[in-house]
Amino acid sequence: MARQILRIQFGSHLYGTSTPSSDFDVKSIFVPDARSILLQRAKRVVNDQRPKAEKEKNYAGEVEEERFSLQRFLELASEGQTVALDVLFAPAWAATEPPAPEWGEIIANRHRLLTRKSAAFIGYARQQANKYGIRGSRVAASRAALKLLADAFSSTDKLATLDVSIRALCDTHEHMALHEDRTPHGQTVILWEVCNRKMPFTASIKNAHDIMKRLVDEYGKRALMAESQQGVDWKALSHAVRVGSQAIELLDTGFVTFPLPNAAHVLEIKQGKLPYQEVAAEIEDLLVRVEAAAARSALPDEPDLEWIDDFVASVYRTEVLGAV
Repeated sequence: MARQILRIQFGSHLYGTSTPSSDFDVKSIFVPDARSILLQRAKRVVNDQRPKAEKEKNYAGEVEEERFSLQRFLELASEGQTVALDVLFAPAWAATEPPAPEWGEIIANRHRLLTRKSAAFIGYARQQANKYGIRGSRVAASRAALKLLADAFSSTDKLATLDVSIRALCDTHEHMALHEDRTPHGQTVILWEVCNRKMPFTASIKNAHDIMKRLVDEYGKRALMAESQQGVDWKALSHAVRVGSQAIELLDTGFVTFPLPNAAHVLEIKQGKLPYQEVAAEIEDLLVRVEAAAARSALPDEPDLEWIDDFVASVYRTEVLGAV
């Protein structure tokens, strides 16, 4: 039987944003049983939740638990995945029961798992800014790209035929640039990036036009959403602000505080009490601050993977020998 290392309250109860209608989100870490380890059948993640219909929400007080093997948890932490980092910095009061001794050793070596890349934190903040931000410069870049493609519309000509015009646009528009990439066969490919949408020069003008048309339409819908505030995913917006704030604290201090220092503000967003445009602008600003924090951070570039391997091997070895 798997041995538990840690079990904590997660989600809104950890962040300080819970309401009477909130469910209980629980995360735990376990050591697989000896037989599973020896047979290499140890589960990495186990989800305990009731089957639900599509879009069915949890009821107030419902408990959902996600359990990670020790090895998987440390992998996620070393990758900077937000779920693991939240667990890693959860205070003692969040534990539902006393943790096993291994947890104390993990906390003592927490610095070995952190990096300035904090890939998931930064990636999530960037993704949410691109998704929810409607800064005018983004709209202008997407519309300029669409106009160029519409004027040169062709179902067969490649994007490369517009090389000169595209480079001219990139010189005059923010959120637009050219990048080089390599195919698996070693060939160099030029990518035109507009508002985080990347289009290879080998693509047809028609395909690029369709991509930009969808982006411009998306921005149009988002602008209407900002005016009416109908259909806004406020929970997702609150997560974007939460993660951006956590990323800045982690990159600057090597620590994440719970409950969230800005818990009241995050809860206001979650409940839809602030204007969409204001929140979207905040997410855009957070992204700029996260990128700046990553550039100045004193955290190491890479996690200590050797320590992770040694620690997991030691714990699993002890588990196997103890079962003999």
